[in-house]
Amino acid sequence: MPTLPLELVFEIAQYAWNSNLHPVERRVLLSSSLLVNTQWNAAFMAALATDVHILDRPFMDYFFKLLREDSVIFQFATRPHLLNDICRKLTLYIANGPLPSVRSRGEPEAEKLLSDFLYTLKASDTLPNLKSLQIRFQNVSCEDIFRYHRFVDFPAQVEHLELEYTFTSSPRQTLNMLHALFPGGSPSWVLPSVRHLRIVGGSDDLMKLVFACPKIQSLDMESCWDWDEQVGKVARGDCPIRTLFFRGLPAKYEQALPKHSEDLPLQKVFVLTGDFARAEDGALTNFWWLSHDFSWGDINDYENVQYIPCQYEEVAYLFDPTRFRVCLG
Repeated sequence: MPTLPLELVFEIAQYAWNSNLHPVERRVLLSSSLLVNTQWNAAFMAALATDVHILDRPFMDYFFKLLREDSVIFQFATRPHLLNDICRKLTLYIANGPLPSVRSRGEPEAEKLLSDFLYTLKASDTLPNLKSLQIRFQNVSCEDIFRYHRFVDFPAQVEHLELEYTFTSSPRQTLNMLHALFPGGSPSWVLPSVRHLRIVGGSDDLMKLVFACPKIQSLDMESCWDWDEQVGKVARGDCPIRTLFFRGLPAKYEQALPKHSEDLPLQKVFVLTGDFARAEDGALTNFWWLSHDFSWGDINDYENVQYIPCQYEEVAYLFDPTRFRVCLG
């Protein structure tokens, strides 16, 4: 029987694995591919190791079993530790069935997978090169990550975080974010190395996650929901919105920062554009300049944090004018 060149097998495996598949389709693809022969086994293990998809709790247990090299498939591998070393991207699926008419009490079961995965990852001290984490939520409350401190074991090596929310019916009851915003109720966790944050389909209040990201550089929000008080229903934003963050204040605003005194709390100044510039990719873009890194307390610290709005025209000289065109926001 003729065999395909090894390079072509690896290319096919990468193409198939990187396709936009439903979790059920991905599970079938993986389980069937590992049974073909040792060549296909190696190709799909390489694809899986580079871009990991945790489909459910049994798959999480299986994946950590692989990382421990406690699996029969390693009889075909000469360097099994590479599975741990080459993973740079991971996608985790958290899915519930149809939304109930009344919110249940107590901690939801499906969402525990996120906490348990991050705890196990930290305890096992694995995936040192993981840089990108995507979490796909289906019918999950947007405040769940705050109420149950899902990110308390968030990996320090992750620099890109994406939260994607989908709902099978109206998401009104899942958008409540008040728990995370009460004074004195700030979470105890941070996302220490996250530089790029993307939120799709969730509550627009999730933008406040930037206050957990001391190294934040960009925030992208797409198709997010907001409760419209005037019409009494949820409304979805149509246009992607991007926020870019810079350290240090524009020269004309440096005098707004009070001199630091050891007797007083740290004084911060955040300068932000009140209008949008439209980027080359069509996203409405605004800009923030930070005198200091963000922290959770900044949200409600009205005495020690100043938010100063400015117009894009005042700071346009700092940017390449060919990349942005100004529009009303």
